[in-house]
Amino acid sequence: MARGRHKRRAGARRGPLLLAIGLGVVAGLGSAWWVMKHGSGGEVHAHWAGNRVTGATDADPWTRAQVALTGLLALNRSQAIYFRRDVDDSGARLRADCRYRVSGGALPGRWWSVTVYAADDYLPLNDDDALSFDATEVRPDAKGRWSATVSPAKPGEGAWASSRNAGNFDLTLRIYNPSLKAQGDFASIPFPKVERIDCGKGAGT
Repeated sequence: MARGRHKRRAGARRGPLLLAIGLGVVAGLGSAWWVMKHGSGGEVHAHWAGNRVTGATDADPWTRAQVALTGLLALNRSQAIYFRRDVDDSGARLRADCRYRVSGGALPGRWWSVTVYAADDYLPLNDDDALSFDATEVRPDAKGRWSATVSPAKPGEGAWASSRNAGNFDLTLRIYNPSLKAQGDFASIPFPKVERIDCGKGAGT
């Protein structure tokens, strides 16, 4: 009889243990997914996050997994460097129902682009044919400063990227054929600003 009670108690203890192990596995997978999606070991400058080993042959397994998960086209560093942000300059999450002004000056590369990625890390599902803007679309002023709009509705003028149906979205900046200085020192890059203009009806939704 005592032996039977011992077996029942061992079984009772095994249930919570298995539950704890299961929760630990789920938490571990969740944290691994988050790290792969949002990056590990990178740098953040002016809210733009980048990793110097993205696309490199010596990239760590986490970085390679992140590239595979997010679908980032990872050329090597001499061909392109990549930066991503999901907040505006105030630190608020980028949202599809808001309008944003993206502005900056000359960037250290032969060409650059800014692309909207939806909450699921894919391009937004809309037919606006305006998922990005690039160096050929902006119109710099006499001082070399330019601005563009990211919003759910097309503005009256200027370069534009559509955030319609993007949910809480991200922006990806690609600088192609970057200078050696930019490749080696991300802090030297004059990153574009992202300022929220308004949200809701004023954003054209």
